[in-house]
Amino acid sequence: MSPLSNVLAADPALPPTGSRRRALADGLRDALPIMMAYVPIAMTFGVLCVSHGLPWLLTVFISVWVYAGGAQFMLVGLAMSGASMLSTVITVLLVNLRHVLYGTALGPSFAAWREPAKWLFAFGMTDEVFAVSSGRGFAEPPVPWRQIPFALACYASWVGGTVVGGWIGQVVPSSVAEVLGFALPALFIALLALGPRSLPHLAAAMLGAAVAICAHLLQLGNLAVIVGALAGAAGGWGWETWRDRHRGGDEASSSPHDTHP
Repeated sequence: MSPLSNVLAADPALPPTGSRRRALADGLRDALPIMMAYVPIAMTFGVLCVSHGLPWLLTVFISVWVYAGGAQFMLVGLAMSGASMLSTVITVLLVNLRHVLYGTALGPSFAAWREPAKWLFAFGMTDEVFAVSSGRGFAEPPVPWRQIPFALACYASWVGGTVVGGWIGQVVPSSVAEVLGFALPALFIALLALGPRSLPHLAAAMLGAAVAICAHLLQLGNLAVIVGALAGAAGGWGWETWRDRHRGGDEASSSPHDTHP
């Protein structure tokens, strides 16, 4: 049995072979839309890096090791602008601080998994992987045979797109790559549109965007995204909590009371 099979076998109630194949197929199907979006974005990253003088091998290594989407663009931009190593590392860590919230939100659903499986899935966690995983709501306990291939397929598409983009960047000027710059925000907008459409979710999105814009205007820099995300999540959670309590109170007041002769 291969090491990956050993990790996938971390499911406490390992399903039969047929169920494992279905779970694997479901995971790859979940990954397909994200893979289609990742490839052009990763190609853009590869083209920009190589066309600005970064070695092709180092460009690919960044995607293999860092795998942080927009933070990779920021990492390379700060490095090329002459920013200090300390400020670059701190900035990238702050941008990726939201992953702590992702782990907190999804952690209880993965409590039954073995530690190697948890770490492998955590490495493949991105904004889009989190959006799909949390959007599914985990009506059933998450199965490693679905979740891990899902995350690894997205990772492979990002690395593969970087490889191709690096090759293209050796012959294409950087101005051409900037045409693909719309891909990253377009992907987030699509995930938002395909997600839950209740009023609390809409309010969370609008509040988060408004706070992030205000924070950006206040010159908070990269913290603007984090502040907006926290504000949107807090606002959506507060609305849902208030709504659930309000509904509970209405149901309690409308329920028939026991009568005594």
